Amino acid sequence: MSTKKVKPELHSEAQAEVASFAQKTVDQAQAAFEKVSEVAHSNVQLMDEAANAYKNRVTDIQLKTMEFAQLNLNAGFAFARKLVAVRDPAEAMNLQQSFFKDQAETLQRQAAELGELSVALAKDSMKPMQETMTKSFAGFSKAAAA
Repeated sequence: MSTKKVKPELHSEAQAEVASFAQKTVDQAQAAFEKVSEVAHSNVQLMDEAANAYKNRVTDIQLKTMEFAQLNLNAGFAFARKLVAVRDPAEAMNLQQSFFKDQAETLQRQAAELGELSVALAKDSMKPMQETMTKSFAGFSKAAAA
């Protein structure tokens, strides 16, 4: 076997290049990690915003549902009071028809209002998620390009 001796300056240059390349790689990896970490922290905050928006809208829907239930029960009790005071069967039938018509209209309005609240719930809950996804993909693209 022949053993060729490498010139010390070439050996030293190669070591310097390897060290420089390794340092750049470590720097790039750290920068990418820091960017991903930043995006992750941002995502946590946005997820928290989405959860809060969801919680607030669900609370609105629950309170509105309870309000509607109370109004409908009060209307039912008022109808019952009127009904027990009636002496004529024809008047009872008219009263009942009027009550059912009014309640059907009321329930339709209430359902529309709950529908609007549900749409607002979906929009408000998804908005931070959409922002999160947009920022995440942009952040990952930049980190990968680095």
